[in-house]
Amino acid sequence: MNLGHLNLALKMIQEAYKLSDTQVLIISRRLMADDREFERVWTHFKNRRTGKVDSFAQLLSELLN
Repeated sequence: MNLGHLNLALKMIQEAYKLSDTQVLIISRRLMADDREFERVWTHFKNRRTGKVDSFAQLLSELLN
């Protein structure tokens, strides 16, 4: 995993969803632990808008629980 991509992803997700530092820490630990999980989340984030529906919000909720 490229740490530059991880940092970019975390920053973009934090800004888009107004996450706290604690929430970003939770997500970063999960994404750093598994390369495939990172790729899945990052791809889903980049393709999150389908019309007016934000499909990433549900995935984000799962990541934080």
